[in-house]
Amino acid sequence: MDVGAEQPAEIGYSLGIDNKDLKRFSVFDAKSVLIHLDQSNSINFTPAQIRLFDKVADTISKLERKLDLEKHAKRKDNPFAAMFFDQNEVSSIADFCRSITSSTKDEDFLNHAYFDPETDEAKIKELEIQINEKRKLDIPNKKSQLTTDRENLGALKKHLQSIIGHFTQERMQETNKLVDDILEKKRLVEELSVKKFDDGLFKTIGSAEWKSLIAAAKVLYESEKTANKGEDPVYCMLCHQGLRQTEKTLFENYWRFLESQAETELSGLSQKKTKLLETLQHATTTFPQFLITDAGIKVLTDNDPAYLAGLKANFAELSSVLEDWIQKISQPQKIDRENVPTIDLTKIDTLVTAKAREESNLRDPSSAIADLAAQLKCLKHKKAVTAVKESALQYISFLRWLSKTDVVSFAGIKGALTKKRTEAFQSGVLSNYFGIFSQELQALGCAFDLTLSISGDQGNTVREYKFEFAEAYNPSQILSEGEQNACSLADFLTEIQIDKNNCGIIFDDPVTSLDHERKDKIAKRLVSEAANRQVIIFTHDIVFMSQLVKHAADQTPFVAHWMRNVNGTPGYVEENTSPKLASLNSLKNDSQNAVAGFETLSAKEQEHALGLAFDYLRSACEALIEEKLFAETIQRYDDYIRVQNLEEVVFDQAIALKIVELHGKISEVLLAHNRSDLRRENQSSLADLKKLREEFDDLEKKITDCVKAARKARQDRKAARVGKKAGW
Repeated sequence: MDVGAEQPAEIGYSLGIDNKDLKRFSVFDAKSVLIHLDQSNSINFTPAQIRLFDKVADTISKLERKLDLEKHAKRKDNPFAAMFFDQNEVSSIADFCRSITSSTKDEDFLNHAYFDPETDEAKIKELEIQINEKRKLDIPNKKSQLTTDRENLGALKKHLQSIIGHFTQERMQETNKLVDDILEKKRLVEELSVKKFDDGLFKTIGSAEWKSLIAAAKVLYESEKTANKGEDPVYCMLCHQGLRQTEKTLFENYWRFLESQAETELSGLSQKKTKLLETLQHATTTFPQFLITDAGIKVLTDNDPAYLAGLKANFAELSSVLEDWIQKISQPQKIDRENVPTIDLTKIDTLVTAKAREESNLRDPSSAIADLAAQLKCLKHKKAVTAVKESALQYISFLRWLSKTDVVSFAGIKGALTKKRTEAFQSGVLSNYFGIFSQELQALGCAFDLTLSISGDQGNTVREYKFEFAEAYNPSQILSEGEQNACSLADFLTEIQIDKNNCGIIFDDPVTSLDHERKDKIAKRLVSEAANRQVIIFTHDIVFMSQLVKHAADQTPFVAHWMRNVNGTPGYVEENTSPKLASLNSLKNDSQNAVAGFETLSAKEQEHALGLAFDYLRSACEALIEEKLFAETIQRYDDYIRVQNLEEVVFDQAIALKIVELHGKISEVLLAHNRSDLRRENQSSLADLKKLREEFDDLEKKITDCVKAARKARQDRKAARVGKKAGW
């Protein structure tokens, strides 16, 4: 369909079918508000002077895709990727293959892929034999075993020395001294024991009370002696009998008994003897058994079995000596070393020294094995690389071709193209775009100080709005919801004006959260746009719909469809009808359309048609008062009174009475009342409707003429006031 075509064109459409004509329609809805206002929004049209850039960008993209396809078709896989993936695969061959690039020469690669099946295979076998022979020497294990042997011999010697340490001359002397001390203390205890005083006369000799009495007598004796100027008392302090030498000797023995520590010392010596016996008893449990599993025994078995046999015999004798010592100390009796054998452990040291010397003489072949293994790995790598020689040459050739394609930087070309496109857009479109946008803001009552910036995005141009005083904030964070809606609508209208390909625009409830005044401005603007392209508006706002009808009535043909819910199912469309339209022109049209095809209707249908026509005509009388007679001073959907319009109001009593009279005539013939039999017999006709319609048209013309005269008078008065001010 051609933009601006007067005749409508019908577009066929089925759900899911792509239709190029419908793509020429632009849509504005609630989701569009923030997109147009806050986001870096793409400009969805391409001016003719900019289109060349898009064609070049498209060609570059096609070339890039074609080159990518060719790269895929010619691609050759790296034959060494899996072969040398493991970084432990180290050799000069592996290092070279990992470093292959587009600059690698074929001859350099062939120098690494020259495996000779005869000479190189023989070399591989020879290297494998040498490596196996050196590994069989097992030098690391031998060294480890020698170290273990030395450690085991050292542990054995330490253990044997700990056993021998129980039988030294010093240990024997200490033990015999302990025995002498114990015997001496026993003799003293016997001499000063309680038994010496037990003559059978008393039963409590030796008790604590008896000892307390003797201790008290001692204290009393010393006190009396001191009081007697150092002279021994002559009489007994208890019985006052004279003290003979026999009694004095008895008391002296009592007091010697109290002062003696023999029992305590004997107890301490007995504890030492017990500990000594425990130590010797423990020695019997740790005595060497010379088992093959004991540390160092296997080494002696393998290296000096005769010496080992001598050790066994010596320690068997030493075991007998130990048992003898334990028995004598228990009695207690003195011990001797007559049967202690002389045990020589220096041979163990000699054997340890020999093992250390043997270990130091061993040479670790690990370094030699590593050298041989490196030679072997290099030959095997050479063999593997030679096997894939042809694939490798093809891969190197592919890398050379690929390096040539990499010279072309599509990203750089696209970046430069986008930059030039943006520059061209800024010089050719930006000023015009922002000028139209400012006009649209003015028309919608939103003359805000918004700034526009343009940037490029790979073959596309995007725009973004900001406030100079608040660049860190999006406009939506500053403007009210209604102001956001109006600004976004202005941007949308700017875009469709510049986009010459646009043939229609669709709005989905574009006046959400707006006041009546701004709704009226938007309605007027959208009606004016309908002169340039088809405008489709969906709304549930009755005020906004009425404003659209009001502005379209005199200049733009329009069609209103009513969508309603039928039996719980929404979306039913009644074409070219709406019960909510109440403008003067629409009501007149509805009255005329109600009796269309009147002659073809049945009598009942004619009655209903006439009733509907009269109903619309009576409503038109009411609209005549609002729109014509009162010059829209007061409108039912506005929240303020247009006081200035009073200058155009027709103050004519005769015209007002004629409207009342006509309204009454129409009311009489409506179907709204229950008619009398007389009225039913003399029903209204199409002629009656025609007559009343002629009266209505005549009355409307008179009012219109009066309004024109009042308007002219208003303009004359205004001009006179302006002239008078100029004369001041």
